[in-house]
Amino acid sequence: MSRTVLKWTLALSAVVALGAMPAMAQTVSLYKGSLAVGFGDPANLPGGSRVQPNATLAPDLANNGVPACANANPFAPSTIAIQPMFGFAVQGTGAAPRSVMFEGYAPMNYTAQTGGGPAPRTPGTCRVIFPPWLGNQLRSRAQQGANNWPGNKYVTPLPTAPPYANTTGVGGGTFAAGGGNGTLPLALTLGTSFYAASSGMQNINPGVNSFGGGVPINIDGDVKLGINTKFTNLTGGPIATFGVRGYADGLLPTGPSNFGTDATSTDVPFGLRGENPYTWKLRTPGPTTTNMAVSPFTVQLGFTANYGWSQGTTVRVPVTVATTGGTAMNPVTVLVPITTMGDFAGVFQKWTTGQVVHTDMSGMYTTDRTATGHDWTSAQFAANGTTAQLGTTRKLQLVTPWSATIKKRGTGPFAGVTATLPDFGFGGVAILTFDLQPAPEPASAAMLALGAAGVVGLGALRRRRA
Repeated sequence: MSRTVLKWTLALSAVVALGAMPAMAQTVSLYKGSLAVGFGDPANLPGGSRVQPNATLAPDLANNGVPACANANPFAPSTIAIQPMFGFAVQGTGAAPRSVMFEGYAPMNYTAQTGGGPAPRTPGTCRVIFPPWLGNQLRSRAQQGANNWPGNKYVTPLPTAPPYANTTGVGGGTFAAGGGNGTLPLALTLGTSFYAASSGMQNINPGVNSFGGGVPINIDGDVKLGINTKFTNLTGGPIATFGVRGYADGLLPTGPSNFGTDATSTDVPFGLRGENPYTWKLRTPGPTTTNMAVSPFTVQLGFTANYGWSQGTTVRVPVTVATTGGTAMNPVTVLVPITTMGDFAGVFQKWTTGQVVHTDMSGMYTTDRTATGHDWTSAQFAANGTTAQLGTTRKLQLVTPWSATIKKRGTGPFAGVTATLPDFGFGGVAILTFDLQPAPEPASAAMLALGAAGVVGLGALRRRRA
């Protein structure tokens, strides 16, 4: 083939490739953005407006991001964890606001134009063991987290026995007009069965078109908590060392849970309540240290893999029973651990472009969190102080509130002994933010690559002639 023929062949390939792209109809879109989930209130952090120097309650020094390991410094105080995301979605072709559909999580496949989301995290690879000192109530905390987005939906109807929160349904979901939390503001007061009386609430205003729906985040994992039985030291002052008071510890299942779920239940309109049981086990004070509030990193306790600081021994009491080798006529005495059952419960709702509020006053701190969504097309970017970078045609933000409790049941033979153990309430918001831009058709992408090669080839011919 002559150089002239080769030149015109390459040039024609480039023209065909570049000219074909605008004519292709697009429904597949690239998305890029972030997923942010957390609990607590920034006003409770060091320097916050609710915690003064003379307050009896110390600032909240914990990382309350979900999952905690998503933050660059998992030991810094935080009320949110932000994870970047990138992938493919399918937009509807009808009138605005157009629907957006996500398949369940899968690795990115650029040829098939499928997949995407934050990289999944699993227990064991996402573990944070918090340093002291976190507060007078909380002795120790070791968090194992996991997440997956777009996650699986709950099965319907919900199971009636533990685990209450199965996530075996179809993955992914769709945002659409009318897919959010109803057409009127929804206030959900979380009563005595969840928080203490009048101490927690969710409020949802679904916004224009009730745009939203269920695209769940599957959060899984557990937390090993140690809870002091008394919140002062032996002289009535704040607890600042280990080994002063007895405590209870438990391995609490924090999942599975579904932020942004599409499921419904009888007591949670447009959402669900899931529960998992746990057991508190009473322990002796354990080893002592110097004042950890003054020197938190100079004197360390022994370390237990996965569970954090060294534990005390299990408190046991003698109980006479007619089993374990005994009979009703010949009972035996055995040492039985002092335990009490409890439930880790969560309330989760759909996503909406409206406004959501979570409040609670059931734990160590007061929380009041709000978040607002939006659905902006390119014509609205300038008015909202943003730009259309990299071909962005739509900026979408969806929000949802969530609430959780750690409550003992107050039943069983040791209910009186463990009555002083505190219950905890907490919660916050989840925020899903992403930009949408048209994704090239696979054929267009291939032709664009050929066109680029043609331009490179023409440049090489010119250099040789020169």
